[in-house]
Amino acid sequence: MVLGLRRLAVMAAAAAALALAACSTAPTAPVLVAAQDGGVLPPLVPMRRFVANIDYVDGHVLSPDGRRLLWVQTVGTDVGLALRASADAASISGPAVKSFATGTLARPFVSGPTYSWLPDSRHVAYLKDFSGDENTQFFVLDSDNPDGRPWAVTPWPGVRSAYVGRGAPGSARFFFASNRRDRSEMDLFEADAATRTVREVARSEGDGRVLAWFIGTDQQLAGRIRQLGSVDGSDEALELRKPDGSWQRLRTVKAFDFFWPHRIDLQGGRLWAMTNIGRDKGALVEVDLATGQERVLAESAEVDLDGAQYPPIQGAPYAYAMEPGLPRFVYLDPALGADVAQAVRTARDRGWLDAEPVLTRPSSMADGARQVVLRAATGDEAVEMLLDRDSARLTRLTPPRKPGPDLFLPMEPFAFRTSDGLTVHGYVVRPRGVEGPAPLVVDIHGGPWVRDRWQGAGFTNTQMLANRGYAVLKVNYRGSSGYGRAFMLAGALEYNGRIQRDIAEAVQWAIGEGIADPQRLAVFGGSFGGFSVLAQLIQKPHDYRCGIDLVGVANWPRVIENWPPFWRNRHYFAMTYGDVAKPDERAAMLANSPISQIDRITAPLLVVHGSNDVRVLRQDSDEVVAELQRLGRPVRYMSFADEGHSVRKWRNRLALWREVEDTLAGCLGGRSNGFDYYQLMPR
Repeated sequence: MVLGLRRLAVMAAAAAALALAACSTAPTAPVLVAAQDGGVLPPLVPMRRFVANIDYVDGHVLSPDGRRLLWVQTVGTDVGLALRASADAASISGPAVKSFATGTLARPFVSGPTYSWLPDSRHVAYLKDFSGDENTQFFVLDSDNPDGRPWAVTPWPGVRSAYVGRGAPGSARFFFASNRRDRSEMDLFEADAATRTVREVARSEGDGRVLAWFIGTDQQLAGRIRQLGSVDGSDEALELRKPDGSWQRLRTVKAFDFFWPHRIDLQGGRLWAMTNIGRDKGALVEVDLATGQERVLAESAEVDLDGAQYPPIQGAPYAYAMEPGLPRFVYLDPALGADVAQAVRTARDRGWLDAEPVLTRPSSMADGARQVVLRAATGDEAVEMLLDRDSARLTRLTPPRKPGPDLFLPMEPFAFRTSDGLTVHGYVVRPRGVEGPAPLVVDIHGGPWVRDRWQGAGFTNTQMLANRGYAVLKVNYRGSSGYGRAFMLAGALEYNGRIQRDIAEAVQWAIGEGIADPQRLAVFGGSFGGFSVLAQLIQKPHDYRCGIDLVGVANWPRVIENWPPFWRNRHYFAMTYGDVAKPDERAAMLANSPISQIDRITAPLLVVHGSNDVRVLRQDSDEVVAELQRLGRPVRYMSFADEGHSVRKWRNRLALWREVEDTLAGCLGGRSNGFDYYQLMPR
């Protein structure tokens, strides 16, 4: 992700020697050649700027007492954490800053936040996934002892742990769930960094499997969601803990409903949650625990609400978010909303923001909610600032990382009607300086029960592709989350049918709008998106010149029969793909799997897989590559021994995206910046 300044001087001589070998590749697509000859193409941005940035400083989190800030930045030659007193917030280096070399952290929010303060405002918990196998492990460091060895909270091989909630105010405790006892169950534990001890709080056993644990506003176990039957898709019960330790049911939730508590205040008799029970779109509700009555605080006719934000420890939500096209953040607390609006005006007056932000939201708060880290995202830069609401003092936290002028174009939302009348949304980015239809990369998201979101025009992979001369299309095909229950269920059993038609029709929309050159199209995607790459190349709705398949599914029965023991969404798989336990449905799944039709792929293909992937076994990609090689088809394989379902380590990401860059240059005629001397960095 990031690379430190250390050793750069040593590398300078090697860089000079490689200068001739590192020449960029000129475009061959006619529209890009014309733009280059006309001098309107932007400069090529080195690949390292997108995957190994030495100036990365981001993700600031306030300590509960508001006196310290924690964030991610370069430490040595890899990722690390750093902290300083919040009074020194304007300083990003020097003796006031303490740094900790953690190495690559776990994927954000796969198992909760990847790093957080403990309630004592001294200790920091962070989460690691060493090999990509999703067996996440917690560590705690003492910010008062930066040279001390971090405490390995969960040194249990082959075990997955996930953050659940903070401990009592002022303590060094936090709650986490772990499948140490049984790989298919997540028990609840409390860790205490002051004594370096872990205690079991509750087990998932007996009458029904516990799917989730919830810590209340008193920092004690307050609720759980329990599966009532033995199979996924059985009814689920949201239960609240009574003073005597017994459980009382508050809601029964059906298979494709959801009711997800955000905050439980047993003493105050209130609960806040997101739910779609009795409605199509997810809404924010408040529940009176004495009567069970529900009050809707916010909802949208367009999309599911994305979530809500709450003050630390106690209180109702102060805002909620949604994303029908561009993201929106709506304040329920008028005073906080007014303070944020004034902070934005101040930031604009100071030149920190060159335009009105698309989105400004608190990303962290100290206890009491008087000190707030704000994240303001304009069309091309995200700026983090520290606001003291009492003094109105505003301090910039992140150094400028705004791309140079005339480098990138912003992401634009779009929508179109499919051939069967469904409205499908997505996003498109165009290459700057290009007039007329450009080579197009269709970037297909995974899931399918997730969605693509708006991004600013910063140093992202999408903007890297646009900088090379490609339009980039992202489509939230039916079955994607975020657009309501009916839209998601419209993808049932259509994984190789209407979903693929949605993707193809989105490409046709881009062609019809004059965005895409129909003779220069490529497909790119990971996981379900990787499956869709293979499906598009097999079905050939367009003349795709090449495909890039990251950890893509090639054999659906094998994926479902080998899923991780901690997954609890088998009914979603059965809804979307069929029941693998039924012979006729299993046969249909295999027939709809790319491995059964691999001979129809003739376009060049790049396949990428991590050896430790537990979601889609590497065997899927091994077999795709072996069969294409046997058929004499053009295929290249990249396998990473220390990665899983995503490529996280920055050196691997650099190798991956350099290969992607050259692959697309060969098949679509875009630009390549050539060898990047950061590829020489030792491990």
